[in-house]
Amino acid sequence: MLRRATVLVLAVLAASCAGTDDAVDTVTVGGERVAVAPLVDAHGALCEAANRPASARALFFDRAHDSLHTVARAVEEIDRAQAAELLEAKEKVEGEIAAAPAGLPDDLVRLADLYRASLGRLAIEASPCDK
Repeated sequence: MLRRATVLVLAVLAASCAGTDDAVDTVTVGGERVAVAPLVDAHGALCEAANRPASARALFFDRAHDSLHTVARAVEEIDRAQAAELLEAKEKVEGEIAAAPAGLPDDLVRLADLYRASLGRLAIEASPCDK
């Protein structure tokens, strides 16, 4: 009997843990569920782009651009000023990325920092860029 009770308790615990994963794996943006993993990956892409300016364009547009818009839209609901600052930094990088000026890596790090702070406002964790 004790064995059955232990198995039942373990099953309930496993089910309750499984139920919390959905809340961690997605965030609601504009009434839609959005996966968190690509949002965190976008931060990694910005950090990588800062360290690899020759690949910055591809990293920015292929892995970060859409997520920047998504996070800005989500943050706008709770902090319009932060969303505006994020979008301004994104636009600056977007304007520089083709010419790749000497300051581009610094602007990418600034954008990554603003993006990470915005993720934090959505209760999403991302590691800081390696310096």
